[in-house]
Amino acid sequence: MIGCDGKWAIHPSQIEIGNEVFAPDPEVAERAKRIVDAYAEAMDEGKGAVSVDGQMVDEATNKMAQDIVETAEAAGIL
Repeated sequence: MIGCDGKWAIHPSQIEIGNEVFAPDPEVAERAKRIVDAYAEAMDEGKGAVSVDGQMVDEATNKMAQDIVETAEAAGIL
């Protein structure tokens, strides 16, 4: 869902569906984790960018991946 990353829940019965809708897909979460890990390693090596699955990863891409990883961890996916 583009542009949305959460939902207000006014009743406990809404929590489960909100979590299902806004949690990242497990495959997306795993790829994001690979990106974060690879970028951290690249930074340790003094590189500004790295290739993951054939795509360039820079700081902006890493930040988006970090957000996905944080959401996935909160949802219990990672």
